[in-house]
Amino acid sequence: MKIDYSNILSENIGIRGIQKAEILKEEDLLKTVKNRILSRINDDYYPLNLPDAMLNEVREIKDYASNIKERFDNLVVIGMGGSILGNELLHYSINGVYSNLEKSKKIYFIDNIDPETNITLLRSLDLKKTFFNIITKSGSTSETLLNLLLLIDLFKKEGLNPKDHFLFTTDPEKGFLRKLSEELAIKTYPIHPKVGGRYSVLSHVGLFSAAFEDVNIEKLLLSAKKRKEKFLSKKPIEDSAMVFALIQYKFFREKGVNINVLFSYSDGLEYLGKFYEQLLAESIGKKFTRDGQEIHSGITPVVARGPYHQHSTLQLFMEGPYDKLIIFVAPNKFRKDIEIKKSLEHDEINFLSGKYYSELLLNEYIATKMALTQNGRPNVSIEIEKINEETLGELIYFLELEVLALGEILNINPIDQPSVEIGKKFTHALMGDKNYSEYLKTLEKLGNVDKLILD
Repeated sequence: MKIDYSNILSENIGIRGIQKAEILKEEDLLKTVKNRILSRINDDYYPLNLPDAMLNEVREIKDYASNIKERFDNLVVIGMGGSILGNELLHYSINGVYSNLEKSKKIYFIDNIDPETNITLLRSLDLKKTFFNIITKSGSTSETLLNLLLLIDLFKKEGLNPKDHFLFTTDPEKGFLRKLSEELAIKTYPIHPKVGGRYSVLSHVGLFSAAFEDVNIEKLLLSAKKRKEKFLSKKPIEDSAMVFALIQYKFFREKGVNINVLFSYSDGLEYLGKFYEQLLAESIGKKFTRDGQEIHSGITPVVARGPYHQHSTLQLFMEGPYDKLIIFVAPNKFRKDIEIKKSLEHDEINFLSGKYYSELLLNEYIATKMALTQNGRPNVSIEIEKINEETLGELIYFLELEVLALGEILNINPIDQPSVEIGKKFTHALMGDKNYSEYLKTLEKLGNVDKLILD
């Protein structure tokens, strides 16, 4: 993995950039940040220990996934937010957007509660040949439980036993899903109490579905572990993840750059953008610092895919407000490629003939990067040799580490999400959950405010 920060330097993009000396002088700050991370690595920042911890679980996960593959043709993963984004990231990046068309064993994701989408999927599957991994750390995520209830109804109609078709991935001790697993004798995988959804991809949450579709989860974890070892052994000012966090902070605080665009030049890596979207937004968007000062910190993540978004949002990135940092992610090589023959003789298209299919995409990546740089728009490039378990494991760990480091620089808690929990409580109250009836009073007050409604 190569990370190029050249195009954020004022020496290269002018007054909208940061001087290299301004980065180097923050060595002591980064040392402090590293020490804070290490002091919390066995507590709030336990996700940084997952590569080591989960290597001990690889054999059992692979054996169980192999057993399920022998018995079922389809795996459906059900969850919300971080409980499913990691699964989607590993699936789409490593196996590809259309891999279900090539493989006899197929994987699907239910990551929302749109009835038209989910009912269509479930009615199209042979439930007798389908296995379901239902993931919620709390065991009480209302959207996930709604999908579970729908499945139970369908299973009753088909005369199927959930015990034979379900895996619950949830808290090891508490929560409704844990309770139900004991009642129905359903196998479970634990989610460590210190592992939140958006940091859970390298745990049981993401690894079972990956093993089901033959992702080498051991290589994935080993590459993440190597990234951890770099963090432990390197000086912070030489660690690209730590420096990236510092760059984000400086652009946010000193340049008013509060939008980060993860611009991937691979269809499969688009879900890396969606994964990072939650990771950055939930971790950094906080009202208070750790010591209670009101701060309202936050960097808005935007997901873009090249060249697709060159034809929609690039104009804004090039000439709009100077409030964006572009983060390119691109492979140097694609695992599938083909040479384009000179099938037509026309001057207008001859420049495309005799080239490999990937060449246009990769050259558009380079051209877009150069154009943004020429326009004084700060951009960072993350390049991997090709998409596989080794490069993806390192990249996932890099992104998780740099977000935690950014949280430490901002002096906010990058692990919790208090306002998300408030919304969940309001939802339970609106749905008639008596355990949350006290929140109805607040909702009634909000419903009596002055209104401006048109059409």
